[in-house]
Amino acid sequence: MKKRIAVILTIALMAVIVTTAYAAVPSVSFYSIVENESVTVRTSDFPSGHTFHVYMGENGTMGIGGKLVSKITTGEGGAFLAKFFIPEELSDEDIIAVRFESVTDSKYHHYNWFFNETAIGSASSISSGTTYNNVGYGVPAFDVLSVSKGSTVTIRTRFFPSQQRYAVFMKDGALADITWYEVQGIETGEGNSQTITIAVPEALRYSEKWAIKLYNVNDGSYWYNLVDNINQ
Repeated sequence: MKKRIAVILTIALMAVIVTTAYAAVPSVSFYSIVENESVTVRTSDFPSGHTFHVYMGENGTMGIGGKLVSKITTGEGGAFLAKFFIPEELSDEDIIAVRFESVTDSKYHHYNWFFNETAIGSASSISSGTTYNNVGYGVPAFDVLSVSKGSTVTIRTRFFPSQQRYAVFMKDGALADITWYEVQGIETGEGNSQTITIAVPEALRYSEKWAIKLYNVNDGSYWYNLVDNINQ
């Protein structure tokens, strides 16, 4: 009888160990890179409701002690795209490390590295088994077409889904600022591409940089970009 109980306990313990081993682990892949300028990453299996600090550092550092380049919130978590500027201190580095550290729960952190050379990611680098905001070929994105300093930003969407509503948010591009201003809403209609001119809120007219976020009110996915407050 004692042997039977011991066997049952051993099997139960093994089941617990196996279940834990296959828990989802946050990861980061690289969708596109502009040498010495910016990198666009795609996350997978990120926890919901977390705030992450994003660091960049030299090769071999795992991003520890690196330059703080952004702060992001995960919303519903899962997968999303985000673009970060490469700091001047890391210009001309061959390899750059990127590190995400959660300030909500210190046990969540992840790092990866990329070659500092212009490239567009392959489909395999942006697909995964996640169900939230799972992206593949023709990944949604938006580009900044022009800026009227302190006044307006004109953007163009690409590969956006049809018949969806997006809320457009802006905030000061400074890392310490967490106040987002909802500036307008857009309907995607038939989807794919639209050109939109956004009026800059009065409170942000004199910011050096702006963060722009397009948030899908139907499924919680969002797309994020940074822009300098200069005429362009």
